[in-house]
Amino acid sequence: MSLRMLLFRRAGTRKLLRTFAQSTAARSDLRRRPQLPFLVVPTTTSTGRVRYLTTERKAQLKYEIGTGIKYTGYIWIAGFSILAAWFALFQESLERRYPTPHEWTYRTRLYFRGGRCARYEPSPGKTTDWKQVAWWAEKALNRLQDPQIDGEDVKDAPPDCPPGTKDITAKSEEWRRGYYEAIMFYAKAIEYVEGWVLDKSRNIIFPAGTMIGPSNPYPKPLPAGFMGAPKEEDCELRYESPDAVYLRILSTVGFTDQQKIEAGLAYASWLEYKGISGPASIIFEDAVNLAASQRHDLPATPLDKKTWTLNDTAGLPSENLLNALTSYATFRARQGNVSTALPILVSILKARRSLPSTPLDAPKSLTASLSNRPTQTGDGAWAFIKSIFIPPAYPPPPPDGTSPPLRDAGELCQEAAISLHIGEIMYASNPASREEGLGWTREAVDVAEEQLRYQLPPGDRQNIPARATCRECLETGLGNWSTMVARLAREEARRKEKMDKVGNEGKSGGWFGSLWGQGVAEDTNRWAAEEKVIEERQRRVRDLLEDLTPPSRGLLSFIQA
Repeated sequence: MSLRMLLFRRAGTRKLLRTFAQSTAARSDLRRRPQLPFLVVPTTTSTGRVRYLTTERKAQLKYEIGTGIKYTGYIWIAGFSILAAWFALFQESLERRYPTPHEWTYRTRLYFRGGRCARYEPSPGKTTDWKQVAWWAEKALNRLQDPQIDGEDVKDAPPDCPPGTKDITAKSEEWRRGYYEAIMFYAKAIEYVEGWVLDKSRNIIFPAGTMIGPSNPYPKPLPAGFMGAPKEEDCELRYESPDAVYLRILSTVGFTDQQKIEAGLAYASWLEYKGISGPASIIFEDAVNLAASQRHDLPATPLDKKTWTLNDTAGLPSENLLNALTSYATFRARQGNVSTALPILVSILKARRSLPSTPLDAPKSLTASLSNRPTQTGDGAWAFIKSIFIPPAYPPPPPDGTSPPLRDAGELCQEAAISLHIGEIMYASNPASREEGLGWTREAVDVAEEQLRYQLPPGDRQNIPARATCRECLETGLGNWSTMVARLAREEARRKEKMDKVGNEGKSGGWFGSLWGQGVAEDTNRWAAEEKVIEERQRRVRDLLEDLTPPSRGLLSFIQA
C-alpha cells in the first residue's frame, strides 16, 4: 500500500512539471499567473515552437561539413591518382608499340606517340582524323627543329637547299632515325589536309573547297560537325604543301641513301596522284639510279639502262634496287606503258625467286623449344618484372638495304604481288594471253593465302607490314580473278548464242556444227565452274581478310558484360 502511494505521488509531481520553452497559457486552469515573456518563446500555435539551431546542432553541422569536405578531397585525390596512373600506363603501352628515341624530351615523345595512335588506332566505328594527326605531327616536328628544345646542334642546310632544310649530321643515329620518321609522318599526314584553311576570325580549320570568296565561286558543302562557311578575307592556308616537305626531306643533310630512296618513292607517288606524271617519272628514275649505284663490288652493272631490267650477270640485286624498280615498273604500267613494265616485272620476279632462303633459327624439336621457353621463376620471371619497370630500348637500326633480302614470308608476299601485276598486264594487253594472265593471278592468290594462313600469324607485330601486303594482294587477286573469269564466261556465252543462231538459220546438223557447239558449251561450263570455285575461295578466306579482333573498351571493360 505504501509503495502504491509513493508511485502515485511521483506521477502527479511529474505532470505538474513545466519545460523551459513550454507556454503556460494552456494550463491557466491549474496555475493562474501572468505570462512572462522572457521565459516563454512566442508561438502562434498552442503546441509551441522548436529550437533547431542549438549548440549541439551547430557542433554536429560543423563536424558533418568538415567530414564531407575531407572525404570529397580524398575522392578527388584518388580520382586524379587513378587518372595519372592510367595515363602513365597508356603512354607506356604506346611507347612499346611506337618507340621513340630516348634523347627526345617527354612532350616531343608524347606528341609523336599521340599522332601515331590517332593514325593507326582510331576510335571504334570512326575513321582516321587527319586534321588531328597533322596537328600532332606538326607539334613534334617543330620541337625537333627548335634549337631551344630538341634541336640542339641542328643547323640550317646550305643556301642552295630549299628553305627550312636542316643539317642533322651532329645528332646521334637514333635521333636522326626518329627525325626521319617524324618528318615523313608529317608529310604523309598533310597529304590528306592539303588546301585546308584557317579561319582567323574564329580560329577554326575548314576543309579545302569550302571557303566562300572570289577564288572559289562554287564552294563545297560543309561536312558534318562544321558550322558556318569561312570567308576568303578571313582565311589563310593552314598547312604547307607536301611538295615543299618532300623536297626538304630529299635535301636534308644526314639521311641515309635508303631513307632518301623511300622518300623519293613517296614523293613520286604523291606527284602521280596529283596528275603530274612527268616529274614523277624523273623522281622514280632518280631513286632507281641511286639504288643501282650503291654497290661497287658487283662484276657488272646491275641495271640495263635501256630496258630498265635487271642484269642476271651482276648477281643478286639489293633490297633497295628491288623496291625502287618495282615501284617504277608499276608506275609505268599505270601510265599505260605495258611494253616497258612487263619485262621489268618479269626480271624482278626472276631475281626474287633466286634469293637465298631464310635461315632456320627456330628449334627443330619439341624438347629444344620447351628448353628455350622462359620459365615462370628465375630468369624468365625477373626479365618479365624488369620489362614492366624498365623502359624498352629503342629498336636497333634496320639494314641499309644494300644487301640482297632473304626469301622469307614477306618476300613471298612481294612475289605474289608481282605475279598479280604480271597477270593483270597480260590479261589486259593481249587477248591471246588472257588465260596465261589468269594463271598468274591464280598463282598469286594461292601464295598470298598460304602465307597469311600458315606463315604470318596475326599476333606477331614484326610481320604486320608483310601481313598487310599479303592481305591486300589476296583481296585484289580474288577481285581480279573473279572479274577475269566473269568476262570470259560472258564472251563464251555470247559465242555460243551466236553459233546457235547461225546453226538454227542454216539448219545444219553436220559433224562440224555439232563439234563446235559442244566445244563452246564445255568452255562455258568451265568458266561457270570456276566462278563457283572463286565464290568458295572467297568464303574460305573471309577470316583472313577481315580483322576479327574486338575493339578495346578501355576502363569500361571492367563494368560492362
